[in-house]
Amino acid sequence: FQLMEGSKRGGSVEGGEARPVNATAVLGAGVMGGGIAHIIADRAGVAVRLKDITNEALAGAMSHAAALFRRQVKRRWMSSASSSAKFNLIRPTLTYSGFERTDLVIEAVVENLEIKRKVFADLEQRVADDAVLASNTSSISIDEIGRDTRHPERVVGMHFFNPVDKMPLVEVVVGARTSPVAVNTIVAFAKSLGKTPVVVQDGPGFLVNRLLGFTLAEALWLLDDGMRIEDLDRIIKRWGMPMGPMVLSDEVGIDVGVKVAHILTDGLGGRLTFPAWFDRMLDDGRLGTKAGRGFYKYEKGKRTGPDPRVYELLGLKPGSFTFDEAEVADRFVLPMVNEAALCLEEGLVASPGDLDLAMIMGTGFPPFRGGLCRWADSRGLDQLLETMERAEGKVGERLRPNDAFRKAVAAGGFYSCWG
Repeated sequence: FQLMEGSKRGGSVEGGEARPVNATAVLGAGVMGGGIAHIIADRAGVAVRLKDITNEALAGAMSHAAALFRRQVKRRWMSSASSSAKFNLIRPTLTYSGFERTDLVIEAVVENLEIKRKVFADLEQRVADDAVLASNTSSISIDEIGRDTRHPERVVGMHFFNPVDKMPLVEVVVGARTSPVAVNTIVAFAKSLGKTPVVVQDGPGFLVNRLLGFTLAEALWLLDDGMRIEDLDRIIKRWGMPMGPMVLSDEVGIDVGVKVAHILTDGLGGRLTFPAWFDRMLDDGRLGTKAGRGFYKYEKGKRTGPDPRVYELLGLKPGSFTFDEAEVADRFVLPMVNEAALCLEEGLVASPGDLDLAMIMGTGFPPFRGGLCRWADSRGLDQLLETMERAEGKVGERLRPNDAFRKAVAAGGFYSCWG
């Protein structure tokens, strides 16, 4: 509650006032683009142009937005008349017509750096000089995306989490050349959408996906050690997470997970490692829920249980790992704790409170534990240091306490060190 109240009062940075946003556009009419257009029309009540290069893509995104509005009417969250009026604020288009009048454009095209660079270089020719250009990228550098633009100071990250209508977090990603005006415009606009903005600096995976990368990697290493898929997910859900890591992998998309894993391993200089067999999931067409198979089996979109063929495909031996539930939970959470210290030491995020808020709102980290840093402080960093050192003896460098974490231990906690 205190983190939420603090977020409502603050979140902006010094050096420039937020610009008013009266007209918007979304580039890319996928599920994310349709979801972003829907929430802009619904919450902000401003016109939003939704652009793509094919009528099929536009039709799919409009259908998705319409389904979201119908659900709101069905649940009596709004009237049918209000739903129709808001839906009509979304204006699908194959051209840049009207973009010169937009105050904010949000790019939501495929996660490919070269494509995004071309989109931004072309986009800035079509908009006013003071329009803010935001990318919904989940992991690609904002500095790299805006590299070829004439005005990189107006390029900023606005990372929504999927599904857009349900997940409250927006990461506002600040590149080295991003202006305070662009940052504050996104912070204010995210609040107008009913979202919780957290400002983070540019870097591999930004904040949330960087931390999730470490915990997902350790979950995969637990499977590599011989743990069963369903046992791992059950323990982590019992610990308080909304779903286990293998269910989450299927829901997000294993293809997305593999791509982000490579971005993180390349960007973090080898500190993060994944089992080599993770890529083989894609070779077998296991993309997760959207493909009807991943770590779990699916029938008519419903998860029916773990797929035993995964073990044979990956060369794993399920049941060969004798586990203690508390040890499994520690191996899952402590890599995030260790990396969180580095994120704070590097200034990737301003405070432990911001980090905790991002993890709660972006990943469903159990609120009753207070957030990642608050949980670590309450558990006792001295105790966690001993636990990590014991784990390092078993699994190696993956759980070696880093210098930033040892600094937090010496200070008496995350909040004492960086609060």
